[in-house]
Amino acid sequence: MAMNENDFNLLLRAKQQIHRESAIRSFLLAGVCVTAGLKLFGIDLPFIYPLLFLILFISLVLNSDVIANFGLVTKRDLVKVIDQHIHNDPKVLTRYTEVTKRP
Repeated sequence: MAMNENDFNLLLRAKQQIHRESAIRSFLLAGVCVTAGLKLFGIDLPFIYPLLFLILFISLVLNSDVIANFGLVTKRDLVKVIDQHIHNDPKVLTRYTEVTKRP
């Protein structure tokens, strides 16, 4: 059984979702580091703490499977696709690598 377009698009959406979540985590980590650096030099920006907390809270709410699921790929969907395509299909792997190489 070959992977259909819907399953393939679901996997690509999941990959994009993982990249987006890691970008948000990197942004928050950089924000904490910049805040600590500014605090080290005696510069205190009181608005930056609530701003970082708000970004963290919004990202947690939007990426949660329980609270808000706005078009996100759920773990249940991914497990369903894996169950359907548990065998190795070289054609699917080749197709996936070709799509990910495109800009």
